[in-house]
Amino acid sequence: MDPLNPINLIQSGTATVAILGGLLLWKKPEFRGIAALFFFTLVASLINILEETGITRDIYLISPIFIMLFGPASYLAIKLFVEKSLPKGALWHFAPVVPVLFFTTFTQEVIAIGTLWRLIYAGLIVHMLTQFQRTISQERSDADDYSLTWLVWIIIGLALFNCVDLVRLNLQPYIPHQLNLIGQGLNNVVWLVACMIIIVKLVERNQLPAQTHQKAVVESTELPESFEGIYADLDAQIKDKQWYLTPRLTLSDLSELSGLQTRDISRAINLHAKVSFNEYINQCRVAYFCEQLKQESPHTLTDLALASGFSSKASFNKVFKAVVGVTPSEYKQQIGTGSRL
Repeated sequence: MDPLNPINLIQSGTATVAILGGLLLWKKPEFRGIAALFFFTLVASLINILEETGITRDIYLISPIFIMLFGPASYLAIKLFVEKSLPKGALWHFAPVVPVLFFTTFTQEVIAIGTLWRLIYAGLIVHMLTQFQRTISQERSDADDYSLTWLVWIIIGLALFNCVDLVRLNLQPYIPHQLNLIGQGLNNVVWLVACMIIIVKLVERNQLPAQTHQKAVVESTELPESFEGIYADLDAQIKDKQWYLTPRLTLSDLSELSGLQTRDISRAINLHAKVSFNEYINQCRVAYFCEQLKQESPHTLTDLALASGFSSKASFNKVFKAVVGVTPSEYKQQIGTGSRL
């Protein structure tokens, strides 16, 4: 048995974090797919330690196959998180891995195939998350509260790092042992940090809303003129009756209030306001906030933001900066009102 090295200690840390993350996330049913992915990470870390210390190395080499397994495992975990369910036959994503399991002695080839496989699934995950963001932006005025942009960047970052690390993996026979250990250690640290960020982000996150209006983001051949009357009437009602002040207003809520179909509301706003439902409602809220601020309200900026329909200070600040171009505090200074911060 070989002694433990610093990389094994990092892998032990990853295993510990994976246990903690898996247990914390398993408490919430909507996170159980990702919890299972952490338990999978635990198994991979333990097998790596067992092989590198020589305990199971001479029995059968398994660890290279995990590079290929993480692609479909991550995809299905995030798909379950976003879409609430998996389609029948989802486990067939793992089928191509089975024959490769018998050729793990060809380590470099398996690593190359596995890295390519992970990149393909990383692309599928990014596409799925982007579609989710587009869809929810068409359905909810609080879409920013459910943004998964941070997860997209983690997936992209890991994919890019995998590409760079592939060079090291394929040059292992030709580079100094110490340099290879540094590269391997860096790879484990990056994965450990990614796991910790995901756990923290998900533990503090509420359940994602279900997607119900998938057709809203599909392009249509209908002419803008056919929705002109609908938009004019809808826009007048929203602003006159101040429906936009309703916190967490959804497309379905607006349909019930206006009597219009969700599809017609979405298309009318997309074609004539040139923005998504989320952006349109939040633009109305920002306009209302600015009007209230000019009246030198005694309320704080946060109180005014919540009264304007925003669900949180963070989402308000983000939306206000995107619409106005400056922060709420900077805008307040520009117009010189007496409202408190």
